[in-house]
Amino acid sequence: MKLKPWAVKLVLVIAAIALAALNVPGARAQSSTPREETWVTDSSVYAIVRTTDTVYIGGSFSYVGPSTGGGVPLDASTGAPVATFPKVNGFVYACVPDGSGGWFIGGDFNRVGGVARKNIAHILTNISVDPAWNPNASNQVHALAVSGSTVYASGYFTSIGGQARNHIGAIDAATTGAATNWNPDTNGYVEALAVSGSTVYAGGDFTSIGGQTRNNIAALDAATMGAATDWNPNADGGVAALAVSGSTVYAGGWFTSIGGQPRNLIAALDATTGNATD
Repeated sequence: MKLKPWAVKLVLVIAAIALAALNVPGARAQSSTPREETWVTDSSVYAIVRTTDTVYIGGSFSYVGPSTGGGVPLDASTGAPVATFPKVNGFVYACVPDGSGGWFIGGDFNRVGGVARKNIAHILTNISVDPAWNPNASNQVHALAVSGSTVYASGYFTSIGGQARNHIGAIDAATTGAATNWNPDTNGYVEALAVSGSTVYAGGDFTSIGGQTRNNIAALDAATMGAATDWNPNADGGVAALAVSGSTVYAGGWFTSIGGQPRNLIAALDATTGNATD
């Protein structure tokens, strides 16, 4: 194919620029690995100009600062990030304490502190990545809950802890992160989890879970294979947040009816009957 004259000129200009770059004193091949100390912006950069010792940038950002990664603890007194926390190269959607000074984290990532970890990881008390615990979720983890020696996880995955699990599963917290036999097997996404005693509450966007028809919210037996209990608030829209306090389950999401009553986006439910409270 014969190039047009203007195309030939364009190719020559690009080649000249490339050759000039090679002759710039101190020029070197660019690395595909970002430098850890480089500051970042919170949105797009459209222009960069460099002088001898200063780089000027412009764009649509409103913040420039150190790169912390997708999740980091903050000092309770100052609000400053804990600098030694292993950097997460993606998003963290869930974080729960392990009961021993460490944390379990879940989200959408594939490395934590330089260690390969797919969407779920355990950060030890000494702020290092647990070298043995690796459930390796096949897709995003959106919610975590800990009860004793068990970590409950939910999200968009179809396998976790070495077993097929549709969007919800239980993992051994103490050793390698292998899946237990607990398997409610839902037909849709689970966005929220809460544990109270021997009951695991699940919320999300599903119509079947634990072997029963349940619309977007359910209570699951923690002692069996994850069978749904009789508790059935029957939300008419997705449930994205859950919390349990005593005999009350609080739910938030996109519903307008739950527990037999009209409730816009937030409700309190009786933990025994599933009815909405006043």
